[in-house]
Amino acid sequence: MATASQQKETDNITPRKVIVKTMTVNRNTNTVFEFFKNIKNMESGGILKDITKAEEDDWWKFNTPAGEAKLKLSRVEQELGVIDHVFVGNGLVWQVYVRIVPNQHGSTTSWTFIRPDGLNDK
Repeated sequence: MATASQQKETDNITPRKVIVKTMTVNRNTNTVFEFFKNIKNMESGGILKDITKAEEDDWWKFNTPAGEAKLKLSRVEQELGVIDHVFVGNGLVWQVYVRIVPNQHGSTTSWTFIRPDGLNDK
C-alpha cells in the first residue's frame, strides 16, 4: 500500500481524464480557424456572453451560466490548425487543446478538455 507522499507523487504522473467534443462543418480549415481565433465569435450560439478583452493582459472575460470566467489563447498556429487556450471559471483551470483538420470538402474541429484538479466524477 502506498504512503500518502507516494500516492501524491503517483497522482502527478497519472494521465487525467479528458472530455473531447467534435464538430464537422462544410467550411474549409482556414475559414473555421479565422472564426474561432476571434474570441468574440464564441458568443455566437454558445453559452459565453458579454465577452470583453481585459485591458491589463491577454485574458478575455465573459459570463457563463456558472458565473464569471476568463480565457487566454496559449498557442495559435494556423498552418497546423491549432488554437489552444486556458479557461478559468468556477474555481477551476482547464487546459483546452483545439485542432482543426481538413475533412473532404469541409473540416472537423476537436476540443480536448484536460480535466482540472478539484473536479470530481459527478
